[in-house]
Amino acid sequence: MPSLDVTSTAISRTHSPDLIPGYRLESLVGAGGMGEVHKATQLSLGRTVAVKLLSQQLAQEESFVARFQKEAAALATLRHPNIVSIVDKGSTVSTYYLVMEFVDGPSLRERMRAPQEDSQDTLRVMLQICRAIEYAHGRGVIHRDLKPENILFDEQAGDIPKVTDFGLASFLEDTSTRFALTGTHMAMGTLSYMAPEQRVDAKNADGRADIFALGLILYEMLVGELPAGSFEPPSRRKPKLDPRLDGIIANCLKQQPADRYATVSDLIRDLEPLAPHYYTTMRPAKLSRMQRVGRAVRKAVRVFMQGVAALLVLSAMGVLALAYQRTLERRVPIPPGIALTGALGPASAERFAGRLSSSDGEPRKVTLGEGPDKPSMLVSGRRLELDDKKLVFPAVEGQSRVGLMRVDLPGMKGDTARFVARVNTLRREPTFPETLRHALLQDPLPDSQVALLLLEETAQPDDPKRYVALVYGGAGVPIRLEWRLGEKRGTMLGPDSPEGPVELELAVDEEGALVALLGSKGDKRPIFEPLQLGLNWQELRFGGPPAPAFGCIEGICQAESFSYQVKPAPPKPAGVVQASAPVRAETPRPVAPTPAKRPPPKPAPAPKGKRSK
Repeated sequence: MPSLDVTSTAISRTHSPDLIPGYRLESLVGAGGMGEVHKATQLSLGRTVAVKLLSQQLAQEESFVARFQKEAAALATLRHPNIVSIVDKGSTVSTYYLVMEFVDGPSLRERMRAPQEDSQDTLRVMLQICRAIEYAHGRGVIHRDLKPENILFDEQAGDIPKVTDFGLASFLEDTSTRFALTGTHMAMGTLSYMAPEQRVDAKNADGRADIFALGLILYEMLVGELPAGSFEPPSRRKPKLDPRLDGIIANCLKQQPADRYATVSDLIRDLEPLAPHYYTTMRPAKLSRMQRVGRAVRKAVRVFMQGVAALLVLSAMGVLALAYQRTLERRVPIPPGIALTGALGPASAERFAGRLSSSDGEPRKVTLGEGPDKPSMLVSGRRLELDDKKLVFPAVEGQSRVGLMRVDLPGMKGDTARFVARVNTLRREPTFPETLRHALLQDPLPDSQVALLLLEETAQPDDPKRYVALVYGGAGVPIRLEWRLGEKRGTMLGPDSPEGPVELELAVDEEGALVALLGSKGDKRPIFEPLQLGLNWQELRFGGPPAPAFGCIEGICQAESFSYQVKPAPPKPAGVVQASAPVRAETPRPVAPTPAKRPPPKPAPAPKGKRSK
């Protein structure tokens, strides 16, 4: 049976205008994997409609016919101004058809290709889409294939968005098997807009899968691209955006369904205060003279009270600024890797217990914490201590919030690498100024983060350093892989972290694929998709062998069992032939007889056309 994602089954030939009784097909407006959509005229009323025809090939498949009928059943239950409505359905000798209202306007995808609209208009559109999905969920219908292509704008009705294509919809309360098209552990939908659970088991995905897709669409509308593994808050990408959108989108895009908004209504409640109110259901009433006077008095009192409150707040802030201007710092959230590789002041050379091993005269492995050797380390930003075999950045106050230690052992060349350490981070006790600031200004206390880094050693002082950083921020915070390798840069967010300490590992194989792992021994597992560095990755990506480093932001950071090892790839034997290729045995050449011995008798020649064994 053909796959649901096959596009080669689309109808490509021209249909007779009177194929559907009561309708006249006018023109083809779209084609896809299941068939075609035609602009048509309903003869009885003379109005324009859209006729969706199932491919004749798929019309022979019961599952595709059921999916087609399922879309009709979904649309038949929905009557909403932001959802395309169904007019009729039926079948002919050769195929099945749906008749829907004709939306004469572009799709959201076409709108997004044009110059970016004002963010307020984007939120207005998104709010209408959310209300359509809220209505569908209230009628027990989950869309499961939300994407910009399935949202059309009805320009004749005031340019309102309409959700269409419910072909993958599921029914929340339908326990029958009439439309049970999705099997257990089967993924259905468009991969780029699927929730994680939908990719694994679409049958059991509920309305929170639609919420995940809504978050992706909103992020793409605001920023211009999908998160796609590199997820930075939209207000950081577009500084003019309201920072409150960051939390809304983050709640939509949680990996676990239980962590997202429970319903679309909850999403609308947070989104609605940020969207403009362009429409009203009533004309404003005329106010009497006394009403106007009362309104003016109330406005004057409100403005006066707001002024008094503002003066009190400014006074409190002024006192704080004057008293603690040297100890408080305005903390601007920046990626951990950028903070750790920035200007941290002059580095000091330190030596702690450790162990070195070398091969062919070059260093190959370094461990820290115990051993007869004392490897050299460069420490900047904060003080580093060795406490019971643990490398520790103790708690500090003031400006030195970031600390970095890198092993000063140049020339660790190799084709493969393994960097592992057991790390933990603890929040320090807040100072009195920080407690006061948090109480008065609701300024959150800073989070503690610890990182393992592969760091460029050859960068010029003013040039940004190349790096790969694996960051742990404590229990419940997603593990983060961040990199900046010349033009290649990005971030991937992993699952929520377990309670520390945790064992982290960065490993590069012979093909130049970097993998981040979490756990130890039998419980070790990869966290992200591999980061492809390529062959000769040390020179190509870092400009030479990188240095292993240990970084800390805020709080107390610990690292033990710190180990970094590189190995050259074993040379590939020359003349290796692939096992799949047949190898002909060569006929041995005759050996000339020596004069001291009698030559052996010549073997009988092999028949022509046969291989020698």
